[in-house]
Amino acid sequence: MIDMEDTTDSTIYTPVYNEETTERLKNDFSRIKGECYLDHAGATLYSDTQIQNVASDLHNSLYANPHSIGNASNVTQDIIERMRYLILDHFHTSSDEYSVIFTSGATASIKIIADTFLFNSDEENKSQPGHFVYTQDNHTSILGMREVVHKRGARVTCLSHNDVFKIFNSSSKTTNIHSKKSNSLFVYPAQCNFSGAKYPLSWIKSVHNGVLSNVISSSFTRWYVLLDAAAFAATNRLDLSTFKPDFVCLSFYKMFGYPTGIGALLVKNSSADVLQKVYYGGGTIDVSLSSELFHIKRQNLHQRFEDGTIPFLSIVSLKHGFDILSSITMEKISKHVFSLAKFLYKSLLMLHHSNGKPVVKLYSDTDYSNHDMQGGIIAFNLIRSNGEYIGYMEVLNMAALFKIHLRTGCFCNPGACQRYLALSNKEVIQNYEAGYVCGGAADLINGKPTGAIRVSFGYMSTIKDVEILLLMIKESFVDGIPLNKIPDWWPDHKTALYRKYYPFDTNIKRVTNNMTNNNENGITNELQNVKELVTQFVNDNQFFKLMSTDQIKKKCILEQLYIYPIKSCAAYKITGSWNLNSKGLEYDRQWMIITSSGTCLTQKQYTNLCLLKPTIFKDKGIMQLYYPGMPTIDVPLDDNSMTIIDGKVCQSRVCGHKVEGTDCGSDVSEWLSLAIGLPNLRLIKQNNYDSKRNDCTKPELSFSSQAQYLVINKTSVLWLSDKISDTEVQKDTIIQRFRGNMILSGCEAFEETEWKQIYIGKNVFEVTGPCTRCQMICIDQITGLKTVEPLRTLAEQFHGKIRFGIYLTKETKENGTITVGDTVRIL
Repeated sequence: MIDMEDTTDSTIYTPVYNEETTERLKNDFSRIKGECYLDHAGATLYSDTQIQNVASDLHNSLYANPHSIGNASNVTQDIIERMRYLILDHFHTSSDEYSVIFTSGATASIKIIADTFLFNSDEENKSQPGHFVYTQDNHTSILGMREVVHKRGARVTCLSHNDVFKIFNSSSKTTNIHSKKSNSLFVYPAQCNFSGAKYPLSWIKSVHNGVLSNVISSSFTRWYVLLDAAAFAATNRLDLSTFKPDFVCLSFYKMFGYPTGIGALLVKNSSADVLQKVYYGGGTIDVSLSSELFHIKRQNLHQRFEDGTIPFLSIVSLKHGFDILSSITMEKISKHVFSLAKFLYKSLLMLHHSNGKPVVKLYSDTDYSNHDMQGGIIAFNLIRSNGEYIGYMEVLNMAALFKIHLRTGCFCNPGACQRYLALSNKEVIQNYEAGYVCGGAADLINGKPTGAIRVSFGYMSTIKDVEILLLMIKESFVDGIPLNKIPDWWPDHKTALYRKYYPFDTNIKRVTNNMTNNNENGITNELQNVKELVTQFVNDNQFFKLMSTDQIKKKCILEQLYIYPIKSCAAYKITGSWNLNSKGLEYDRQWMIITSSGTCLTQKQYTNLCLLKPTIFKDKGIMQLYYPGMPTIDVPLDDNSMTIIDGKVCQSRVCGHKVEGTDCGSDVSEWLSLAIGLPNLRLIKQNNYDSKRNDCTKPELSFSSQAQYLVINKTSVLWLSDKISDTEVQKDTIIQRFRGNMILSGCEAFEETEWKQIYIGKNVFEVTGPCTRCQMICIDQITGLKTVEPLRTLAEQFHGKIRFGIYLTKETKENGTITVGDTVRIL
């Protein structure tokens, strides 16, 4: 039951694990020391013990293809069958009632149902197929089912969040349906992966008894239930001896981190006949003729559905994941993640700016007082003291400075996202047309969020994780001294939730239904007022005025010129003239450091890269590398003495494009590995012919991520540095954090945001857009130390639009020169 008492001490954390369990988990996840991982709903973490046991098992065993015949194959097959029993036992059922079909994950399990569910059970009545009914709050993989089943004749219905509760909370009696004229399928999640709200498992029996027939169809159909347990099973006890859905989809990496690419579909044996499979692959038939359309599928259910050789080594490894969970018990895990979520939820609920305005907008359907109704997930957005929303990309960048791993966006649950953010269908389409896509960076459109921030806990999460997150929010996003208070609307909100989940409790006090709506309207009006003030500020402030046509000949000076020969390493300052080629400044980002897997190293992960300083000696034909405590090493500027390595792939988000490089040799590789402190590092130089394989309509690029040149206005930097109060930030070197190629002086602050085209010397450049900033500007390029500035101030001053500097592309591909002191003419 929901606790209706208004408790102000609910922000006191109540631990669930004993000291022994806590210490064991601390040791078992020592590798993530210093990291705050809060994306367990995306993928939880594997433990050291689990992986050690997996490695030992594989090292000391011989496992062969279970489709073969022989001792090793028989052993493998026996282990796979024992794993089916173990899985069923974990969910408190047996092979007498359920079968386990191994799949590549929850999505593959869902697709099996979409492809094979028989909506027409009566061959003579195909004109009346069954229904496909799903709830609004469902994973994208569930939404994908409707596209398939609709083409197969099913009548598709989406139940809104409020409607589904009205239906199942109805006091009308239901009747058990035995008609076989058609089959209908109801799909819902055991736990919402957006908010963590748990949907009642009692709905399963209600559906079987025909509750949906009362409102959706006639009684001439038989109802089945597909339960999406992917988000639920990781931290909750699913008891299939009490609740008996016809189909359950699972994903094991969400439960214990490893292995990935393996899931399961649990099928109630009495419901198996409603799945009509057409395709068959290796291992699923008893006999087949290649010359005729003749085959006989295997009688065993899982053998009919597991096409090809199943991932037997991954299945063998599942045991060691289940061992970890069973050593704690799912009941304790469920209470543990809930206790952490409750503490965080209440802390965020009470957190206010110094002016009394809330810091957080929470998205939930419960008040986090009952772990039977709420899982270990919190979804929210942050709000400034003036009422403006803070974009989740800004929060992500700041979280990275604190080594916090979050999930942002809509979490592949567009229905829940749309409902919680109060977005109409029209607004969703308009957001798409304005640039928003699933997983994209367009976090705010017209001042409204397109997604949210999600924190999710796993069995190994700790209270320290919560404290680090709260520290980041308070230090980075709270205006003034934080206030802790219960919002005025909270008691009525709790009452409304209680009425929703316990509709037949007559002791609950009656409240008006528009309390929350009034509160939302107040926020909307406040946002409108803020928008008007911001618009007036932009119009009045000289930094943002459009240049008039009579300023077309305005001049600035190219004061400083830099190249960054090795991507993400220190700058090389140019003192005179420098060559321009088709990719930009000569030798700018022509090299990069990669791991043995081809991943590019960046300062986001390894801040000490800024201490690696390259110096170009054109006359000697070398680049000399320096790192503190290391002797210098020379790297040739040309490729004559190097061996070409074709097909290296840069997989980092910084570059995100395929490159072909020239390996600079084992000597520099060993030197880099010793200096940076990572094994098997390689230095590669971009091949001259690499760009010829790209789209010829696009500008040629070196290993830079966005454009050929980056321009920084010195006056803009001075304006920003004056706003920063953090004494840890050295203001005389702050300009170096922005890693510009060209530093201009003699301009007004931020006038560069309106430039379209500029002349520098005899070269014409097109402005291709602003530079969007991330946590990398928080790294002191002299010391390698990280601070929250200037990212925090930049976001605060520009309302979450973290842009600073502009990108340029040379208008023509002809080579040229540029000289420090050149006049810069603005058009």
